[in-house]
Amino acid sequence: MSPDSSSGAVQDSEAHVATTKPPVPILLVDDNAAKRLALKAILLPLGHSIVEADSGLSALRCLMVQDFAVILLDVRMPIMDGFETAALIRERRQSEMTPIIFITAHGTNEMLNTDLYAQGAVDFIFAPVVPEELRAKVSVFANLFSRAEELAARAGELQKSADQLRLLTDAAPIGIFQTDPSNRYVYTNPRWSEITGISAAKAAGREWDTIVAPQERSGLNAELADGALDRAELNHRFEISRPDSAPRIVIVTSKSIPDNEGGIAGWVGTLGDVTAEADAEAAMTDARDRATETSQLKSDFLANMSHEIRTPMNGVIGMTDLLLETELDDRQRDYAQTVRSSGEALLNIINDILDFSKVEAGKLTIEDIEFNLRSIVDDVVDLLVGPAKAKGLPLTPVIEGSIPDMLIGDPGRVRQVLINLIGNAIKFTHSGEIVVRVTQDDSGGGDTLIRFQISDTGDGIEPEKLATVFQPFVQGDSTTSRKYGGTGLGLSISSQLVALMGGNCGVSSRLGIGSDFWFTIAVHTGAGRATDAGIDHVNALATAEATTGSVEPATNGHTLTRSLSVRQGPPGLLLLAEDNPVNQRVAKAMLEHLGFEVDVVDDGAEAVKAVTMTPYQAILMDCQMPILDGYQAT
Repeated sequence: MSPDSSSGAVQDSEAHVATTKPPVPILLVDDNAAKRLALKAILLPLGHSIVEADSGLSALRCLMVQDFAVILLDVRMPIMDGFETAALIRERRQSEMTPIIFITAHGTNEMLNTDLYAQGAVDFIFAPVVPEELRAKVSVFANLFSRAEELAARAGELQKSADQLRLLTDAAPIGIFQTDPSNRYVYTNPRWSEITGISAAKAAGREWDTIVAPQERSGLNAELADGALDRAELNHRFEISRPDSAPRIVIVTSKSIPDNEGGIAGWVGTLGDVTAEADAEAAMTDARDRATETSQLKSDFLANMSHEIRTPMNGVIGMTDLLLETELDDRQRDYAQTVRSSGEALLNIINDILDFSKVEAGKLTIEDIEFNLRSIVDDVVDLLVGPAKAKGLPLTPVIEGSIPDMLIGDPGRVRQVLINLIGNAIKFTHSGEIVVRVTQDDSGGGDTLIRFQISDTGDGIEPEKLATVFQPFVQGDSTTSRKYGGTGLGLSISSQLVALMGGNCGVSSRLGIGSDFWFTIAVHTGAGRATDAGIDHVNALATAEATTGSVEPATNGHTLTRSLSVRQGPPGLLLLAEDNPVNQRVAKAMLEHLGFEVDVVDDGAEAVKAVTMTPYQAILMDCQMPILDGYQAT
């Protein structure tokens, strides 16, 4: 073939035939312009972009500019024939895989098969060219090129997404990792390295559990061996082993990567540092334990202080009571009565402070035992009628007849609230009267609501003070404490006791006319019959001692005397279990004054031993004693 007048020129023509796919570039290399034109005409229906080159050198220049789907290369060309051109094309890395179809009019099939394929051709066409054959062969490589372009574009998009994902994982504030099917790390992000102290390079290829602290590794591996790895998702919290030995607690959440056969191709997961949270949790647990211990110590301290403080006061007041039973001249009696009244005032303050401390510590408890309400009210009235009579005040109890004889509740706490409210009424009333009314408000569901109202004709309370009288350390006015004494805790303690007994309390008052203090308690109706009044009084004493830690010696010495004196039958033999020598003397003297014989023991163990040897009519048991206390002995 001879070069035509356009030798050395490169022509690029675009097909104008519509196609559903974008045109692909095809390189047509031939030194004969007429033949190039004829081949272009054949390929025109395919709608591809035809780039022309009139020599091998021109073809190489074209390949430096772009890639082609296929090269149609003439074998016979001057200067550089098709074989030489093909060899140079194959030497270039960018074009070594580009398909080449030789076009020739010379040689036999056997010679061409050997030489052309040896020179890098993928196919060949003999001249004269059959249009259908040429279009068919070009279409195959054009489609392959289009598919390769699509795959390359998709690969590019995937790579872009992978790069973006890598940026996200590298910047993530939580550790991220991936393992292979053998659970060896194939990827870890920077945050993972920060938490574990292991670089990504050192982590690669290591088994995932090598970061687990040795003391936790066996348990974790046992769980995984027990089928945990068969689950699609795993969650674990454990301590890790860092190279610098710094303790770290982490939470690992991982999900399996399924393979094409339904198995697991690996795992991806996150690793979060929860050391701060674990430390805070441990600190909270420690604080809670210490608070519980402190609360228990406070409770024990209050119980001990209650007992230890009231015990000597019992001796002071009890011995004074005994002294007042002896022959005294007027001056001696006045001195003794002053000692007794001062002791009672001090004991009242001590009782308020100790009870308020118990309320604050949440250590006040409520009994649920059977008692006679009328006996409790009568007992309190008898106890306080003396101070009321001294001021010329009638103290009158009015108990509704429909109230059941026996109720189930806490007689000791009812008695404590009544003493407080009636005592306040006596304190703040100078003339007139005091009435204690007990009524039944309603009953239903097995519960009975009992209402107590203490009405006086005293000073009254200012309206703006009514809302705060049940708060701690609050009294009617700023001069009350100086004028009448007291701690300002009695009403606060009473209101909380009433709340513990399922009731409410309140007050209405008019200045200069008087006040009505009321409270309610929820009780059950007792199943038993009314018991002997003396036994009721003794039960009340036992309950008061069990719930407050001590029988109030300022009042209960006389109560004990009355309680035992109203019993039926002659005095019998009593057992007194008390470890304090002074209390032993006080109680023994009072009981002997009533005509009882009294055996005295120092602790609960001796009491148990004594009961097995002697039948006693009654046992008076101190709650807190060495060796065996009253609760254990009972």
